[in-house]
Amino acid sequence: QQQQQQQPLERTLSDPLEEAPGRGSGGSTADSGTVDYTLLPNALEAKMEAIDRDSPLRPTIIDVDDVWTKKAKAALLAPLTTSTLDGDRQKTEKDAAFDLLDALSKSGGLKLDHASLHVVIAATHCFDKTILDTVIQDNINPVDKVERSTLIMASTIHGREPRALVEPSHIQRLAAASPMLFLTSEPAGGGSVEVEEKAE
Repeated sequence: QQQQQQQPLERTLSDPLEEAPGRGSGGSTADSGTVDYTLLPNALEAKMEAIDRDSPLRPTIIDVDDVWTKKAKAALLAPLTTSTLDGDRQKTEKDAAFDLLDALSKSGGLKLDHASLHVVIAATHCFDKTILDTVIQDNINPVDKVERSTLIMASTIHGREPRALVEPSHIQRLAAASPMLFLTSEPAGGGSVEVEEKAE
């Protein structure tokens, strides 16, 4: 049984990726404020190997359909129209979009301060057995496993500790199920969370 984890990403270019390896000498530099998002898969894999001993996440390739659907307006007050794009029209539309971007930025001479970049990172959470056998035979809650994978992905992508990404009321429960996520993060306000390592 497989359950896909998809984590949308929206980061500004002035917020460099902190967890990605090779920063400073590779494609991501703090001085220029640029981020090499191609380093994210390697950063995610390294984080999974360091934190989750089960390593249930597997790389996932997102394939798009050959035919796309385009929704657009000819003018601001014009009705919304829908059209289909095959391979040739997709290339034409992509070239037109880059031409418009090139014109708006004067061939890269102007910064786009209020633009945002959207990236989708996908991984597949794999179970050794079916969900039913995982619950009955192994006495393991699969939700805890999926939550752990989701938090590892989110903390890697956003460069934040898992504690900062969840509601305070859920920290105790998550720490009991996945103590390795909270061993290096300090609770807000200087308090402490007692965790008990469970054999799985």
